Amino acid sequence: GSLPAKWFSGGPECATFTDDFQVHPYNENFYILRQSGCVNTEKPFLYLLFGKDRAILFDTGAGDDTDSTTGRVPNVVGAVDQVINQWLARNNRQSIPLVVTHLHSHADHVWGDFQFVKRPDTTLVKPDDLETLKRFFGITRWPEQTVTYDLGGRILDIIPAPGHDATSIAVYDRQTAVLLTGDFVYPGRIYVNEPDPRVMQASLQRLVDFTSSRPVAHVLGSHVEQRAPYADYPRGGHYAPQELALQMGRAHLLEMLEATRLRSGDTITQKAYRDFTLCGVYPSCEPVNAVPGSGMVE
Repeated sequence: GSLPAKWFSGGPECATFTDDFQVHPYNENFYILRQSGCVNTEKPFLYLLFGKDRAILFDTGAGDDTDSTTGRVPNVVGAVDQVINQWLARNNRQSIPLVVTHLHSHADHVWGDFQFVKRPDTTLVKPDDLETLKRFFGITRWPEQTVTYDLGGRILDIIPAPGHDATSIAVYDRQTAVLLTGDFVYPGRIYVNEPDPRVMQASLQRLVDFTSSRPVAHVLGSHVEQRAPYADYPRGGHYAPQELALQMGRAHLLEMLEATRLRSGDTITQKAYRDFTLCGVYPSCEPVNAVPGSGMVE
């Protein structure tokens, strides 16, 4: 697969924008949708993967927010259906079942769920119910058990990864060696929302162990907030012209594992790293413009 040289964040002027999402084909069976900052300043990424028997969508994006300059309601299902219809035409198919699920349950990743409730041939996995998530994927020992989910000739590994959110999962696509990590690992502000930091540490250890014997082409999260090494964009901006790349690697998992061990007592404390910032519980994270090598936030 391939990734674009630059993602569209939104702006600088939103009055004339036409697309709620930038749609990028990683390859002909794997699509990445990036929501425009003109609709929601979180600018999340959604992932749509196709197998022979079904397609699966991870996350449904964020709604229009108070920082939106348009007040426009994003058409999530329309963007997804456009991709699916193009895939069907290319593969001489009439239909394909769709599963809609989530990498975690926070509002900026589940807002569009209501648009899929009445969509034909669609299974919507309830985002805020851990028991529903476990039953759907067949996870009987949460969070220790990694399970597989078959799209039809395409196996996904579903790895429980609580720490940022109680329902967080990571997904490894064996076909592309891409690891999807949601808000658990991405180039930005990583919030540790579990009161016990050992939950995050254990999840990171699972990802480190899992990837130790498998190739990892990219680690793809759900946001980009970094504008440069040791520097991020503050919350609430719709335009981010100098974003760092979305893709990370296994080295970032190792760095994150080490980062979560750096705490005072039982509390994760904010610390800036080159490509991400470790934070405490949301929203306890100050904007970062750090001195390289010092780990100290200015």
